[in-house]
Amino acid sequence: MTPRVYVGDAAAPPVAGTPFVLPGAAARHVAQVLRIRRGEPLILFTGDGGEWPSTIASISRHEVVVVPQRHDAVERESARAVALVQAVIAADAMDLIVRKAVELGAARIVPVLAERSQAIDRARLARRHLHWRQIVVAACEQCGRNRIPALDEPIRWTDWIAAGFAPGAMPVLVDRSASEGLAAAHAAAPAGVVIVGPEGGFTAAEIAAAVACGARIAHLGARVLRAETAALAALALTLLAAP
Repeated sequence: MTPRVYVGDAAAPPVAGTPFVLPGAAARHVAQVLRIRRGEPLILFTGDGGEWPSTIASISRHEVVVVPQRHDAVERESARAVALVQAVIAADAMDLIVRKAVELGAARIVPVLAERSQAIDRARLARRHLHWRQIVVAACEQCGRNRIPALDEPIRWTDWIAAGFAPGAMPVLVDRSASEGLAAAHAAAPAGVVIVGPEGGFTAAEIAAAVACGARIAHLGARVLRAETAALAALALTLLAAP
């Protein structure tokens, strides 16, 4: 598989036939991690759509130069944009959710701080958000997406829910207390937003606030799922239900 490299942070986008100097992070990744050699192929993408099949022209400790051959306007996005609203959970599990949500095709990821989310100070939360951004980019490199999904800054659940839902979002909150399964909910109206709580789930008050704003409640079956399992199962079902 030809390596893919994100260059959306470059001063200017690649141009077919014109030597292109990889920005610092991309250059280090190519030279020190991928260890690609002169003359070998790679694919560049900026995160705004399409990709540039390219060839390494020169490589050194301080600079990597590639020559883009052409721009291919290939898209690998899902048929419908679906957002995952995920209550912040333990670091490793949250990293997994972000990575797999990108692979599955989420168009947007919204980390929210629910009542049962772990207590995190602002500085640490900012570092985690930056880390999640790096995971998003790496996941796009791996899975072939040419558009970087949006990653919102973490927000308190109460503030996010107070802003209301966009018209046509048809949000579904996943919770075991629901009388309707997620597949049945999507059969009636596929959701554009899927909401998953933290370990222990959302509180009754948080669920009531979502319902008051127009969210539906649906379950994923009789078993108790871990938060990361619920998130990925719910997102997969939602994307499969998209017309």
